Amino acid sequence: MSRLRDRAELLRRQSAALEPDRETRRAVTDAVMAHGDRFLEALREGPSYYPPTGSPGITGLDLAGDGRPIGELLDLVRREVEEQGLNPASPRDFGWVPGGGVHAAALGDYLAAVGNEFAGYYPASPGATLLENRMVEWIAELVGYSGDAGGTLTSGGSVAALTAVIAARDARGLRARDFPRAVVYVSSQEHYSVRKAVHLAGLREAQIRTLPVDRSYRFAPEALRRQVAADRDEGLIPWLVVTSAGTTNTGAVDPLAAVCDIAEAENLWHHVDAAYGGFYLLVPARRALFEGIERADSIVLDPHKSLFIPYGLGAVVVRDAAHLETFRFDAAYLVDGSQPAPSPSERSVELTRHFRAMRMFLPLALHGRAAFAAALEEKWVLARVLQEELESWPEIEVGPPPELSTMCFRWGPRGMSPEQADEANRMLLERFHADGRIFFTATILDGRFWMRPSLGIFRTHLRHVDEFLTLLRQFLDEAPMRPEERRSGAGASP
Repeated sequence: MSRLRDRAELLRRQSAALEPDRETRRAVTDAVMAHGDRFLEALREGPSYYPPTGSPGITGLDLAGDGRPIGELLDLVRREVEEQGLNPASPRDFGWVPGGGVHAAALGDYLAAVGNEFAGYYPASPGATLLENRMVEWIAELVGYSGDAGGTLTSGGSVAALTAVIAARDARGLRARDFPRAVVYVSSQEHYSVRKAVHLAGLREAQIRTLPVDRSYRFAPEALRRQVAADRDEGLIPWLVVTSAGTTNTGAVDPLAAVCDIAEAENLWHHVDAAYGGFYLLVPARRALFEGIERADSIVLDPHKSLFIPYGLGAVVVRDAAHLETFRFDAAYLVDGSQPAPSPSERSVELTRHFRAMRMFLPLALHGRAAFAAALEEKWVLARVLQEELESWPEIEVGPPPELSTMCFRWGPRGMSPEQADEANRMLLERFHADGRIFFTATILDGRFWMRPSLGIFRTHLRHVDEFLTLLRQFLDEAPMRPEERRSGAGASP
């Protein structure tokens, strides 16, 4: 026994670094906070994109040796992580659907990690469970659901979509023998996470109907009505229709109420992908876009998009929480008796989970709802400013008026074929990426290449839009404007 006790004491001393004293903790914490402050201050004028070096030092990182000084590790983070690729905290990040990451959310994560609450199971941490549930309730109230609703916080929109698809599968009583006849209806603008969720939910054999959109890239309800009738005539099982409240390509919001009418008449589960646009319900000037959303069976919203929370926080809410019972399982080691509130693990694919509510609760409670609403409306206004400005530029074609914070435009020099214009736009985008000051992405609409700036960072303001316009004008002025000039090599390449 004495040998075991001696061994235990030796191991305690060897592992003591994992439990630093207060002075050591403070030194490390101060260094990390100072690094974070420098990072945030550099966002004011710094680039939004760093072209990758191609040889990041992390690839061969040695974790087998002794511990390293915190300063050395922070320098590694700066050099090999923060200065590689996109800077998604930058006010000049106009790519994909940005969010930015409010500072208070990082502090919430710190508290969640220090406390290490087990947020998945009520008996383990009643307070963490109730806070998770309250954040879900707040989202359900925002979309207009009644007290019968339920949901869960997830790692993002993909897991949230999977949760909704599994609930829809079991709510409609689909069995394996039904899967080849089950029909899913989406538009050509749907996010790929929906198909992935259908696949992962075991419905790989299901029929997926991709329906047309209108000129503003919104779901066409009458096409759904006709397709459902045709599928019933063929003996198929119309099951799930998915609409978008903020498509990734253009930010379009589908006619939700019209689709709800059809879904209710045809007994379709109506799922709304509001991962991008759902929190625009906070903006009075945008609420009318979402008419009917409260009638949908399930809705996905991503706080890490339009609520500006750091990546790693999605949410799904279901109009009738009873449909989430499909996630409830029992185990011999979970025998703590009755619970006054549901555990998140009983409405989710996860048992063990990060205490996600803290990263959402702290910013909302600290800054107040009005600040988030104002920031969201500002982003919509900025997208309209950009749209209106580019409408007046010669040889620029703009897409539909922005309904949220995304707009599309296309450079089309006179004399160029559509294919040549596609290539010119690709080169122009590459020029922006090589420059690094302002980052944005592109998409394909009707087979053509379109620029797609999305103004979703809470730090993005009018001056950043003006910087973008100035840089765009500079690069267009430098670029060859005619096919013959491109062939002869005249002018600077974009």
